[in-house]
Amino acid sequence: MAKLLYLLLFITTVGFSQERKPLNGRVVNGTAGISNVFVINKTLGAEVTTNSTGNFIISAKAGDKIVVYSNTLEVREFAISEACFLDNPYVLSVNYKPYELEEVTVTASAITAESLNIVPKNQRKYTPAEKKLYTAGDFKWIDLLHILGGSMPFDPVLNAINGRTKRMKEGIATEKKETASDYIDGLYTEDEIINGLKVPKEHVQGFVYYAIENPAVAAATRADNQSLVRLLMIDLANKYVSLKQQE
Repeated sequence: MAKLLYLLLFITTVGFSQERKPLNGRVVNGTAGISNVFVINKTLGAEVTTNSTGNFIISAKAGDKIVVYSNTLEVREFAISEACFLDNPYVLSVNYKPYELEEVTVTASAITAESLNIVPKNQRKYTPAEKKLYTAGDFKWIDLLHILGGSMPFDPVLNAINGRTKRMKEGIATEKKETASDYIDGLYTEDEIINGLKVPKEHVQGFVYYAIENPAVAAATRADNQSLVRLLMIDLANKYVSLKQQE
């Protein structure tokens, strides 16, 4: 009977030890606290923001993964253990991203087609694939009236019939994906995807393709919003790894 009571007490103690509890922490660079930094519990899916002194409180337990994220900081991940709860606060040390000045070229004058009034200012700039589609013409059936009236060339009809327009549209879609892929390759090194986002090395390229198929990531890369891309990639990496584990 006594052994049974000890066993029940042990199981109860282990159960309570696995419950999440408040983790008092502080994000610092050197000795200075950093405010307005996202602290994300990847395991739980919860996030908080540091206060003016860099302090935060987040629910966690041993085994959880905590990510510190900001558009001015290098993303870091911390593994939580029982010892972390003994520190008050538990200090998470991070580094600022290196700031690279953009190259500035000074010229006597900038002579462009716009400055010479050859083309209107601020007009949309097309990619090579978009230029081909624009030149070939994207035929719509309402355009048939214009063709019969002689106000529209017949080329768009021929291109629609032989499938050239469709191929050009597919080319534009491919071009956009390649641009997004290049953007992510410029934002992350392979080591950062493996060690930072925890994607296995053999799945790195597959993960990049998975990410650029996400509409939110595609839109963020087009808008050159690096902070949003990095935040979205953290969530997508978790989902991608989970999908691979289920295969």
